[in-house]
Amino acid sequence: MRPMKIVAAGVAALLIGGSPAAAPGAHASAADDVAITLPRPTGPYPTGTTLVHMRDERRVDPLDPAGGKRELMVQLWYPARPAPGKPLAAYAPPGEAAALQVMQPDVPAGGFTAATNSRLGAPVRPGVHKVVFFHHGLCASRTDTTAVNEQLASLGYVVVALGSTHESWAVEFPDGRVVGPSDLAFCGAGGDPFSEEGQAILNKLLAVRVADTRFVLDRLAAGAGLPPGLAGAMDTRRVGMFGHSFGGGTAAAVLHADRRFVAGVDLDGFVIGPVAKTGLSKPFLVLGSSYHDTVLDPSWADFLPRLRGWHRWLRLLDAGHYRFMDLGGSAGRWGLKEKMPPEAWRLNFGDIGDARSQEILVSVTAAFFQKFLCGQREPIPDYPELEDRTHLIDS
Repeated sequence: MRPMKIVAAGVAALLIGGSPAAAPGAHASAADDVAITLPRPTGPYPTGTTLVHMRDERRVDPLDPAGGKRELMVQLWYPARPAPGKPLAAYAPPGEAAALQVMQPDVPAGGFTAATNSRLGAPVRPGVHKVVFFHHGLCASRTDTTAVNEQLASLGYVVVALGSTHESWAVEFPDGRVVGPSDLAFCGAGGDPFSEEGQAILNKLLAVRVADTRFVLDRLAAGAGLPPGLAGAMDTRRVGMFGHSFGGGTAAAVLHADRRFVAGVDLDGFVIGPVAKTGLSKPFLVLGSSYHDTVLDPSWADFLPRLRGWHRWLRLLDAGHYRFMDLGGSAGRWGLKEKMPPEAWRLNFGDIGDARSQEILVSVTAAFFQKFLCGQREPIPDYPELEDRTHLIDS
């Protein structure tokens, strides 16, 4: 779904992107009556986060009308040493939080000004940590799965959350620039994403995302421009990746393009590019909404039967597209159901419930990477709300 007015979402738009309360155990902020829900991570380590500005001097940005070099803001979430003197990081920098508010006008004012559970600039826990990348939906935000990122960091991972400059609704740089989507992206109202023109634009955006991801991993492997303690603290040889919506398709494309990425999760996203026809021989989990299937989304009809490694297709019952991101953890508390037609509510959120949807999202995603990056033997958690549809693509 495009991260625009959620009440106007259609099925085709829902398949593409997403934008981005306080449940028991959730972190409370000064405005916790409206602040987005961020449940406390349950792993053994406190968590830290930092933002890193990266510039690819070898690449002209194909999405920048001015033709500048490709610039990115990369957010790292990591296991930290206790640092009570460090402030809790904001959910998003001010310019990005303001853009999220404009993008989602039915969210109460201040909804994106929450504090996270992670200390900004906290010292990194010693050791070499497994790495997982995240990429957002079309035109959305790198902050969209902060709850998942913090859970993984609390378990010992470094999570690398990327924002796609000139596609995301807002990327705020250290010099104060807030960069929104360019006309070369696919973020405006209207347009058919499944038309020939729409597919050409999406394939262009996908190529930029894949190049961004590989560039950032190269920089992390070299330790270039990283804060103290992070250089040399990451295992960049075997990396995981997950993404929401178009970010899920990005994860599949990156696994296809780069041997260093060895396992991936698609959170309700369609798949384009060469990987849709070739499939993958690497572990891959598809966690989808109630309505997303191989009829509604022909890309899944091509891609899913071509998964040759360990794979599962799990459907989260009574869950819409936004339940796979932080926004889905506050929808009921914010009263969004009363602000949209019943069918829009079903497609966007569904009646699974705020806390339950986030519990399943966080635990299933974390368990997948524990299994395939850390070699743990425990199975992927089973919930009554999860329907295993793998047999439909293996028959």
